[in-house]
Amino acid sequence: MSHSPNGLTDVFTVSAAPGVTFWIAVPDTDDPNVQTIRNGKYPPSLQGLFTALTTTLSAPARVLDLGGYLGGFGLAAAAAGYEVAIVEANPRNAEWIRRSLALNRFAYPVQVIETAVGEVERWVEFHAEGPYGHVQQEHSEANIRVKQITLPALMQTIGWEAPSFVKMDVEGSEGGVLRGARSWFALGHRPTFLYEANGHTLHWFGDSQVKLRTMLASLGYHQYEVEPDGSIRVPTRLEPRVVVDYLASAQPLSALPHRSAWKVLRRTAAALRRRSRPSRMHVLRMVVGVMKGHFGPR
Repeated sequence: MSHSPNGLTDVFTVSAAPGVTFWIAVPDTDDPNVQTIRNGKYPPSLQGLFTALTTTLSAPARVLDLGGYLGGFGLAAAAAGYEVAIVEANPRNAEWIRRSLALNRFAYPVQVIETAVGEVERWVEFHAEGPYGHVQQEHSEANIRVKQITLPALMQTIGWEAPSFVKMDVEGSEGGVLRGARSWFALGHRPTFLYEANGHTLHWFGDSQVKLRTMLASLGYHQYEVEPDGSIRVPTRLEPRVVVDYLASAQPLSALPHRSAWKVLRRTAAALRRRSRPSRMHVLRMVVGVMKGHFGPR
């Protein structure tokens, strides 16, 4: 375990890569990522995302972290020399990020914007569930109310015309973020997107992995699958896994490996064997989509 500065509790130092070390403050929860950080290590689930950033875009450049959680990705990007803005709707998470920022000196000031981002500007109900916090359409006494703004409005708040890179993990609201930015995309902005496509949470909002990929393809993006280690490959048109990270680039990336049909079949069988109901339902929706002729973009 790392030693915190000045004896502060819940503060740890981690390294995302050689020369990319920073302090981060996290609560004591059972989240595996948090426990990894509290053991002085950078979480593997973030390592792949950070690797995808550094291999596709060199610092300095502007990086927008939509769905910052406790800041693990955004802080690593700032420590690597990128100019970063972190967006987090959960006030408690945002406060932990600010606490971490007070412990570090980065090349560029990091902005923290406490808001949800979606299709329209309005107040929304937000279910604050650790790393799985999300906008919720049904009312619950356990929810909190937060302001939701669009991506163009967010750019005005930050003072940027556009970022170069957007990491987007907003638990099903990804489609809404893109639809709410139509006017912004019409101006020609095409940052690289590193986004999570969670078939379970996308379904809450009437979206799917196929819809999300098709939407980005219609904007001229070339899309790639990001492996857990950050390596990038050509995606399949059918994806049986309920959660996949994709990289959407305005420029095509060359000489990337493809996944075999046999591998896709194996993944489908594995997903159907899982005890996770969301995983099995995702595969069933995928099969129904195939029967209707709905495939992911090439």
